[in-house]
Amino acid sequence: MNYRKEKQPGLLERLTEYAGSDAYPFHMPGHKRREITDGIPGGFPDPYGIDITEIDGFDNLHHAEGILKDAMDEAAAIYGTDRSWYLVNGSTCGILSAVFATTENGGKILTARNCHKAVYHAICLNRLEAEYLYPEEITEFGINGGIRAEDVRKALEKDAMHCAGNSGDVRGKITKIQAVLITSPTYEGVVSDIRAIADAAHEYGIPLIVDEAHGAHLEYADQCHSFPKSALEYGADIVIQSLHKTLPCFTQTAILHVKGKFVDQDRVSRYLSMFQTSSPSYLFMAGMERCIRYMDGDGRNGMVRYEKRLERFMERMEGLQVLEVLDREICGKYRTVAGWDPSKIVVSTMRAEDFHGEELAETLRRKYHLEMEMTAPEYVIAMTSLMDTEEGFERLGTALLEIDGALRRRTESGRKEKAASETPEGLESKLSHPVRRMLICEAMDADTERTAFQDTVGKVSAEFVYLYPPGIPIIAPGEVFTDAIVEKIMAYKAAGLLVQGPADPDADVILTLSSEDGNNGCTGPLILIQ
Repeated sequence: MNYRKEKQPGLLERLTEYAGSDAYPFHMPGHKRREITDGIPGGFPDPYGIDITEIDGFDNLHHAEGILKDAMDEAAAIYGTDRSWYLVNGSTCGILSAVFATTENGGKILTARNCHKAVYHAICLNRLEAEYLYPEEITEFGINGGIRAEDVRKALEKDAMHCAGNSGDVRGKITKIQAVLITSPTYEGVVSDIRAIADAAHEYGIPLIVDEAHGAHLEYADQCHSFPKSALEYGADIVIQSLHKTLPCFTQTAILHVKGKFVDQDRVSRYLSMFQTSSPSYLFMAGMERCIRYMDGDGRNGMVRYEKRLERFMERMEGLQVLEVLDREICGKYRTVAGWDPSKIVVSTMRAEDFHGEELAETLRRKYHLEMEMTAPEYVIAMTSLMDTEEGFERLGTALLEIDGALRRRTESGRKEKAASETPEGLESKLSHPVRRMLICEAMDADTERTAFQDTVGKVSAEFVYLYPPGIPIIAPGEVFTDAIVEKIMAYKAAGLLVQGPADPDADVILTLSSEDGNNGCTGPLILIQ
């Protein structure tokens, strides 16, 4: 029986239609629907013609001894690492493998609260206790800043004192915490002080894992003056990068690097063989090799040209009066921002009257045929790469200036300027830290019941809730719903943003711990997440 509805286009037809339109992709992947100009005759071959499996002469990713080992060794030499692995399941499998390789089942990890959901999945799967580090708030843009190195040090000192018990002897600096994990750069381009954070972790003999999914391009910006350096240059022990996010490579391609003495490479390799597919795509791996070779050659000069295009774009944005574009001034203004990645164009709507991020993204899409990477209540993100064209930057700049002019004209001449920290009603960024009733894994294993979001205050969540992108949990399993959290989620839904995580596709109800098991209603001790 044919189930396909008449005249309904399939995925391939829709993709072909989008590719043939004048829509410009200010979103991933970093190739921007354009092929690398690396001189290969005929360009990338017909994918069907080179799609193979592990046949003789083509090596095996999970036991690389030949051509794939050589390719990964070449990548390690270019990035200056002890060892690098191709990832065909995206950065997600790298994050899972990194966490499992550095922690024991039931152990403890110190992690930034603004990490990707893959980190939380690793915490759940390995039944870890998570202690959270909260980034500084950049209130004028409604985004997260960096992680404080002193917060990392304090958390490790506190845990060491607890382990020392009554003796108070922390000279050995023994902690239950087995690894530190942060995201840098963030989705918005904020870079933390990796050197200081790595030093703090290494004092206690534990590794620093950096989710650098958005920073694969930084290694190739050595001839540029405005890009920060990779975490690999500052002492991080495991660094995971998504090639497809900021470089000309296929979606789902990534790479994991290990550098230094604090990580067991064999454990990393073992868990990669578990979390990656047993049938890795040779198309992906050929694309990764080609991408890295290109970036190590002509790509470095391409980064210089790209930097100049970004600088010209930012000069145009100085004409904005209502909209505002994030720039490197945050490095001196906020003490946790050690660097800033200019490839992320963050456009704030916080100074506009009754005009929010979703409306800006929709206007750019509908009127100017510009597709953004991410929409938040207070801003949109245009993801750029060295593959973006002068015409693309020109279109975005013109669109933002025209929208800004329209916003100025519709505003009363005597209107009061909004305070920099003010956000639309119900979308305030200042939330008190959630309280934890139990571990993530315990909550996901408990008996549950379906609860309407507006009735969840005081109940314990059994599911994640996040906006995607970027996939950072607003609440995680085992944490208690507060009035502020519920109001924030309901406001996101009302604004038309993509609230995901719950099994309910409409996110109208969520699984909470069953009242019958005594774990709901916060009757037991609550743990404030520091």
